[in-house]
Amino acid sequence: MPQGISALLPGFIQPLKWNFKPMRRIPRNKRSAFTLVEATIAMMVMAAAAGVFFALLPMSFKTGKMVGSYQQASSLLQHKVDQMRGVGYGRLTYSELRDAGIIDSSPTNPPYSFKGVDGLESMYSVPTATIQISDYTSTIKRVTVSLVWTGSTMRQGRGSMTVTALIAKG
Repeated sequence: MPQGISALLPGFIQPLKWNFKPMRRIPRNKRSAFTLVEATIAMMVMAAAAGVFFALLPMSFKTGKMVGSYQQASSLLQHKVDQMRGVGYGRLTYSELRDAGIIDSSPTNPPYSFKGVDGLESMYSVPTATIQISDYTSTIKRVTVSLVWTGSTMRQGRGSMTVTALIAKG
């Protein structure tokens, strides 16, 4: 009687033959390794890459601060437009906007200012924030909200942004 698993499944499993060959020794002077020159070149490349990275770091911080200023200005102007839409077409007058806390008490004629009511002096060093309201058609008013800034202690850079919206009669 045949022994083992090959007897149970004839023709499917063949006995394994192992061929062991001894490893050849490589002479010490022919082994692959990094030479001192290769290691020095690699360190010089890494130092150059680190130098470029650290040279660009201050510029990226300045750009990030500038983007922050524009994001804050965009949010502020959009909020002003939403406030004007909330007041509605029929109430876009000096007294109504002042009573609603949307504009400053002066100037009383367009363009109106809103830098004091929103505390823009705490965000920007010299802000100029205006709202201009004009008739677009007989049933639509054009509202232009502008902000110009020259920077601050926390955010660098100068910039300006203007948003225009149309508010229709009810």
